[in-house]
Amino acid sequence: MRGWVWLVMLVIIMAIMGMASAQPMHKSEHGMPGTPMMERVQEGMQEHNITPMHTPVMERVQERIQEKNQTCPLCTPIKERERIREKIHEHLMIRDKEEIKERIREIKVKQKIAKIQVDIQRAKEKCEQAKHRYEKAKEMYMKLRMHGLKDPETFRYAKQYVCFGVDYIGRWLERLMVQVQNENMGEDQKEKLMVRIQNCLMALNESKEAVNSSTTPEELEESVEKLKKTWNDIMIKIKSIVGQIAVAKLEVVISKTEDVALRIEGEIEALNATGVDVTELEELLNDCLEKLDLAREKLEEANEKFEDMLTADNPNELYVEGRHLLMEARDLIREAFADIKEIYHEIQHLRVGQLFFGNETGELLVVGSGTAEISFTGVALIIADGDVTISPAASVVTIVGFEGGVEGGVSMVSGHGKAVVRGENVTVKVEGDFMRIFVKGKGTATLSGEGIYKLKRSPHEKMEEGTFGNVTLEFGVVE
Repeated sequence: MRGWVWLVMLVIIMAIMGMASAQPMHKSEHGMPGTPMMERVQEGMQEHNITPMHTPVMERVQERIQEKNQTCPLCTPIKERERIREKIHEHLMIRDKEEIKERIREIKVKQKIAKIQVDIQRAKEKCEQAKHRYEKAKEMYMKLRMHGLKDPETFRYAKQYVCFGVDYIGRWLERLMVQVQNENMGEDQKEKLMVRIQNCLMALNESKEAVNSSTTPEELEESVEKLKKTWNDIMIKIKSIVGQIAVAKLEVVISKTEDVALRIEGEIEALNATGVDVTELEELLNDCLEKLDLAREKLEEANEKFEDMLTADNPNELYVEGRHLLMEARDLIREAFADIKEIYHEIQHLRVGQLFFGNETGELLVVGSGTAEISFTGVALIIADGDVTISPAASVVTIVGFEGGVEGGVSMVSGHGKAVVRGENVTVKVEGDFMRIFVKGKGTATLSGEGIYKLKRSPHEKMEEGTFGNVTLEFGVVE
């Protein structure tokens, strides 16, 4: 009879197990996992003084209950779920911070460009307004000049004609000043040109005051003669300034072309690593770099000509010579661009798939001063004036210009030079007043100091650009 009762109880428990999978588990007063129905069964057993037997079947039932508790997502410990949630939130926060940072940088760049455009437009409008007043005053004076300066009306319009002409020149100089302010040139040179423009404006205002204060035709004629001499001096300074602005513009073009050439050199070195014959490509690249060097020399000569105009007896001749040098430099830059285009097309034909690491290949270009520490697998080209450490030393392909040696498996060099590095798990550290570094592969870079960087995280992403003070960048896939 007792065995029959236990058989019934076993059937009931198995039915409860089927219901347990559809209901949330919770603790009973005895600390055992169960359901409200399980609690009623336990209360009934206690009421009739029935003592549960620990049979193998019962033990297997308890084991199955514990297994379900361990695998059920609803029973995952709260602390573990909170830890996972915090990790996800942290990842989202880092991603959002990076996106916000990049967005702020884009907004600042757009705001700066918008401000420059507004300043240039405002200066242009003021110049146009001054030109309109000058032309109107000139028209009135031309109608009255037949009466001579002794005629009060003619005398008044003559003074107005000269003064509005001075205003027109002044607005044009202010427009030139806005251009200098926003040119990509050294701060010292920019300040020097700004001071010269200010001096021109002061000289013009003094001449204008002399014209305005004249009360007789003789005084007016005398002040106009002085104004002509002042204007001749100003014209020489303006030509000198405009020439130096043209030099600065072409220097920027050369710098950008050198950055492209550095990237091209990295591509060539990458092809070389795969066993491709790159002799012709290297010859083309050397030809390109020689043309850029020669163009820079031409620009330096032109800048000297424009600078010497201020103290020379033959300023106009120097101006013509300077312009001729500018045109020669421009032609050399165009020829260098043609070489780069030819190299690029050749590389496109030679490349099979993605070099090095497929989708894990990234690119980083750094130009500036300070410290750059880069750990990567791939190829790096370094042009610097400072200290360079490369580990392991066996990863060095070529070093030109630097002085130093190898110590403890690490290459340590200094001075001004160029290095090509290639390998896996390479670390390069550059410290100095000038650095231009290009890396192709995958890794991380920590930059501190002052400069700009261009980053292509993967072959399918766009090149992004930014400035660095203290920043860490990733390119390719970093494990």
